[in-house]
Amino acid sequence: MHNPVTVRKLKYDGSVKYDWDGDLVDGGDGWVATFHEAAVHGKSLTLRDEVPPFAIRYFWTGQPLGVLFCFDSQGTFTYAKCDASLPAEVSGRSVSFVDLDLDVVVVPTASGLSYSVKDQAVFAARRLSMGYSEEACRAANRGMGIGLRMVRRRSFPFDGSAEALLGRVLASEGPL
Repeated sequence: MHNPVTVRKLKYDGSVKYDWDGDLVDGGDGWVATFHEAAVHGKSLTLRDEVPPFAIRYFWTGQPLGVLFCFDSQGTFTYAKCDASLPAEVSGRSVSFVDLDLDVVVVPTASGLSYSVKDQAVFAARRLSMGYSEEACRAANRGMGIGLRMVRRRSFPFDGSAEALLGRVLASEGPL
């Protein structure tokens, strides 16, 4: 599914933190999903030292949250990260979002999903150093609440949707 798009992660001051090439692969009512393949796009979306070969990232244009799903070379879900952010903006072949530091890290376990909130100290420091508005602070907390509810309830995209989307994307590429 080649539908090139650049994903741009911005800091609150407007500077670019990261950008990645990927493919726009799905969308719905107020959200879009992108596919990233480290071997093709030359850059990793990573939380850990290892490079996830495949990733699906969901963005909401009306909600303060983005969700990154990482997969191993066999397409097995290895971890996810919910990013508190300002709502994503889609313009032409670009999807951008302002990262607000707070994250929910999600790891599959034998009994379900394990999760933890990360970067609270970073959020507190940047709230001051970058002058986060009250609206941005409310968005960060709301994004974390939405992410936690999605994980706890196993609702979209934690309902198997990311795995199914990855399967469709990889199948569209032809035989493995």
